[in-house]
Amino acid sequence: MENFNTRQTLISKIRNQHDDRSWEEFVYFYERYIFVVINKMGVNYQDCEDLVQKVLLVLWEKLPEFEYIPDKCKFRTWMNSIIRNVVVGFFRKSKRQRNDLERASLQKLNENPNEFDIPEIYDLAESEWKLHIANLAWENIKDEFTGKAGDCFMRFSEGKTVDEICIDLDIKKNTAYVFRSRVQEKLHREIRRLDAELS
Repeated sequence: MENFNTRQTLISKIRNQHDDRSWEEFVYFYERYIFVVINKMGVNYQDCEDLVQKVLLVLWEKLPEFEYIPDKCKFRTWMNSIIRNVVVGFFRKSKRQRNDLERASLQKLNENPNEFDIPEIYDLAESEWKLHIANLAWENIKDEFTGKAGDCFMRFSEGKTVDEICIDLDIKKNTAYVFRSRVQEKLHREIRRLDAELS
């Protein structure tokens, strides 16, 4: 997406819930990430789409309450707690629908929501965030590396050996390493920028 706003600008614009264009931009940057986290939490593919929309709706409604405090409250942490709450609610509802005899154990869950066993949700979310940001960063910079430099980097990413790459692209080893280093440096800068602006 071309006209990228910084996180604070984008989130402050969305707080005005009538700003449809900023909301579309927000959905562009976060929807895929939300989907993957929900799916990795054990929600089947068919239900993921509905839950993504539910999370987005909750974010839409609650964003005016979110207060960005640098180095204290990351937007991503707040968003992940909303994702977790929506998924926990979904699992509880599904469990009630499957078996009314389990109400006693569900009562215990209601009293102690943190006991609900979603394996290492925050570790999972962090891992998926890194992958999400790396993919966004590559989308942003890949057009700068057309030709052999981009092809070389992609082949390294696919696990090809330097010898295979040199044969495929008809280049020398030093050139292959230079291409990879040049793309990696730009990619890492873009990852750091996006992570700072979208976290």
